[in-house]
Amino acid sequence: MKQLLTIILMGFSTLLFSQEKVSFLIPPPSPEASFTQQLVNGEITVTYSRPLARGRKIFGGLVPFDSLWRTGASGATTILLSDEIIVDNKTLQAGKYVLFTIPGEKEWAIIINADTTLHGAFGYDSKKDIHRFNVQPVRSEHFQEAFTIDLNEITKSGDGFLTLTWENTVVKIPFKSPVDEKVMAEINSRLINTKEQNTELFYQAANYYYATGRDLKQAATWVAEAEKNDKDNFNYPNLLQKILADLKEYKAAIPVAKRAIALGEKKNMTNAVTALKKRVVEWENK
Repeated sequence: MKQLLTIILMGFSTLLFSQEKVSFLIPPPSPEASFTQQLVNGEITVTYSRPLARGRKIFGGLVPFDSLWRTGASGATTILLSDEIIVDNKTLQAGKYVLFTIPGEKEWAIIINADTTLHGAFGYDSKKDIHRFNVQPVRSEHFQEAFTIDLNEITKSGDGFLTLTWENTVVKIPFKSPVDEKVMAEINSRLINTKEQNTELFYQAANYYYATGRDLKQAATWVAEAEKNDKDNFNYPNLLQKILADLKEYKAAIPVAKRAIALGEKKNMTNAVTALKKRVVEWENK
C-alpha cells in the first residue's frame, strides 16, 4: 500500500511539473509610437512613447511643474530631420535631436538637445542644448487619454506646429521650412528687382505664387508672359486658366482654357482635355 501511494504521488508530481508555463501578453503601459511627415522637400520623423492618464492628475501631478520632463515615457523623444527646419527662430540642420520640456502652469520651456544617447532625461546636460524657448499651454475641452505628439496646421508654404497633447493640455511648438524664404528671396531678386526675362522662371514663379496662395494677379501676369514667349507649352495656358478661375475671371479664363485644350489634343492628353472642356462649359453657363 505504501509503495502504491508513493507511485501515485510521483505520478502527480510529474504531471504537475510537466505543465507548460503560461505567459499572458500584457499591454505596454506606454506604447511606442513613430510618425513621419513630409514638409516641402524634407521629412520630419518623431519617435516617442505614449503614457496613459489612467485617472491620474498629469501636469502638476504625475508630471511635476517646473521640472525637466522627457516629454513622453521610456526612452527619450527624438526628432529626425532629413533637411533643415526652423523651430521657433532657430534653424536646425538635418540630423537627429532630442526633445525635452519643462512644463509650467502658465509657460512651458521647450528644449532641443543634441545628446541622442540618453534614456529619458537621465544624464541630461544643458550644455548640449541646441535651442531653448518658451510657449504658453492652452486648455482643451477635449480630454486626451494618451500622450500624443502630432504635426498639424501645416500651411501651403510649410509652416505649422509640433503639437503636444495630454489630459486637457495642448502645447504648440512653431516650426517652418526655410524653403519658402529662399524661394521668395530668389523670385524677388531675379524677377522683381533685376526684372530678368526668363520664360521658365516666369512660369515657376507664377506656379509657386499659385501653390502658396500669394498674389494671383502677379502670378497671372508672369505666366501670361511665359505663354507669350512659348505658345506651344501646354503648362502655361493650363496654369493661367486655373489662376483666372480662382480670381473668378471666368470670361477671361475661357479662351485661355481653349488654348490649353488645343495643345492638349495635339499631345493626346485625353484626361486633361476632358476636364478642361467641362470647366469651359461650366464657365460659359455662369
